[in-house]
Amino acid sequence: MIRLLIKVQILFLVSLTSHANLYNCKSIYESCFENIPKDIITYHQQVNTHGIINKNNINLRDIPLINSKNSEILKKIKKNDKVLIKKVFFLKPNVSVRLKLLNSNKVEIVNNYRFGKWYLVSHEGIEGFIFSDFISVEKKINKKFIRYRHIDSVDWRKNKVDPQKNIELVLKKQEDDAYTLQGYAWHYLNGFSEINYTFQNNILSKEKIIKDGIKIFLFDENEIFIESDIDIFTGIYKKY
Repeated sequence: MIRLLIKVQILFLVSLTSHANLYNCKSIYESCFENIPKDIITYHQQVNTHGIINKNNINLRDIPLINSKNSEILKKIKKNDKVLIKKVFFLKPNVSVRLKLLNSNKVEIVNNYRFGKWYLVSHEGIEGFIFSDFISVEKKINKKFIRYRHIDSVDWRKNKVDPQKNIELVLKKQEDDAYTLQGYAWHYLNGFSEINYTFQNNILSKEKIIKDGIKIFLFDENEIFIESDIDIFTGIYKKY
């Protein structure tokens, strides 16, 4: 009986080890970073903090793709379990992305829909990805960026009836004190749109910034108004 228990424990540990090493992006896709296909990443940041799982039986994935046969669930994590958050990744939301497969002319088309923000975490020695809504962060992350959401965006967590529209801006400070402004929008009729601008000074210190294709009016750090040549980006944004 004791020998049987020992064998079961060994098989269990081997299973955990094999799952822990199930980082297979580079064996599937042509270009990867931290076990994520590069073409779907918009931004990432080192975090190194702790978080608490806020729902029961949450998936820990090896690759943060929700509609791909190549994304494996490593394990289920219980509510109130503590995880070490190593990095945060923002992936392209609500858009179909063509990912080139390794050593092949074929592509896989993936769409992560609303699941754009993911944490790379460690739980009981196993690393993987968890969608950000399922983790309550213990302390505030020292952000090098500010995120804004258009007031016309539909929050799918509160409204599952209206057609989906999601418009976000990410304002990031660079090492040379320049700022980049990236905008991502998805509309249920018009698909995916994107804008990118670079400003050579602290735009948060000004009330109005005008550049080819865009005008930014800052009410304060928490609320801004954008007038863009691409209509979907025009409107009021609130920090979140």
